[in-house]
Amino acid sequence: MKMKIEDIDVRLATSSDIPGVKQLLERYHVKNLEGEKRADGFVTTDMTEQQLNELCATEQGVVIAEDRANEKIVGLLLGASWQFLKPWPMFDFMASILNDYTFQGKRLDAKTSYQYGPICVAEEYRGYGIGELILAHQRQVFAARYSVIVTFVNVLNPRSYAFHLRNKFEDVGFFNFNGNKYHMMALPTLA
Repeated sequence: MKMKIEDIDVRLATSSDIPGVKQLLERYHVKNLEGEKRADGFVTTDMTEQQLNELCATEQGVVIAEDRANEKIVGLLLGASWQFLKPWPMFDFMASILNDYTFQGKRLDAKTSYQYGPICVAEEYRGYGIGELILAHQRQVFAARYSVIVTFVNVLNPRSYAFHLRNKFEDVGFFNFNGNKYHMMALPTLA
């Protein structure tokens, strides 16, 4: 595939982008991957198109990378306040334990941090820096509201863990949820 980073448009999603966002999210959801495919990275967060539209409208929480030449969404990054994510048991649990973790000498909390992720880049577009571009864009969008980004990475997802370490996320500890073990990771919103 011939692609230039200049051909990629990184921006906040609109309602017309949501079907493409949902399609990419489903393509890499753990429930749809087996064996070797999971080793290349996966997402565990599930959202309906309606929830994704609400995330766009109320939180400015869907950043996308679009290949202009193909008019195709090739990357996505979700982000939201802990309040928005309260209906999801995983995020509600994370919000309840944030104060058990410290980052840069301060206890994490739901008022000064937001939940980042999942991040997802189509495999044929990996290795071009698209993940870094959508992360940088989301940091700018959320910096006025929050000082810290918090995310989790399943210990069975080394590709995602490596991406986050490369991008200066700090591993602040582990937690268990629903029989799975996760890294809790944090990064300042301002670079």
